Amino acid sequence: MIEKSSQLKSSLQTAQGHIFYTFQDLDKYIDNVVEYTVSGIKQGSHILLIENTKLLPAIQQKLKAVLNKEQLSNVHFKNNFDFYFSKGTFNPVIVFNHCVQFLESYIDNNISIRTWGHIEWGSMQDAQREIVQYENNRNELITLKNLTSVCAYNADRMPEEFKKALLLCHGFFMTDDELVKL
Repeated sequence: MIEKSSQLKSSLQTAQGHIFYTFQDLDKYIDNVVEYTVSGIKQGSHILLIENTKLLPAIQQKLKAVLNKEQLSNVHFKNNFDFYFSKGTFNPVIVFNHCVQFLESYIDNNISIRTWGHIEWGSMQDAQREIVQYENNRNELITLKNLTSVCAYNADRMPEEFKKALLLCHGFFMTDDELVKL
């Protein structure tokens, strides 16, 4: 099932599960973050948005243009560096536990929450195994708790071998213009 870019908007509104997103165009990336966030808010969900400090102001500006103050209060912004590297290195167990800890109160109280995580690192080779382990753990949680989560990676910094490994632990594959159910 392939949805072309004109249908990507509706696909982001209805897709449920673990979405692996490789992006190349920052403008489209920002538009997709905003669309995912707005559609989730309009469906009554909270959003955990883990993003880098360089892109966050542009995303926040676009969200402020379409969401009211109450809706914006349901968007929880986290700095991706602080979130993924809180102990100075990417440790999949620590990051997973940190994520579960944040989501726990929402899940326990039957409050719908969706996540968007922009995952970056200095050396792709150093973090590859750890990130795949983290993504596999997240996939189990997402499946078990019926969550929706986008894991975004810069396509230009991703070796093909790493991409193939990540495709195995996600239910959807997304680019700037399409969404494919795996």
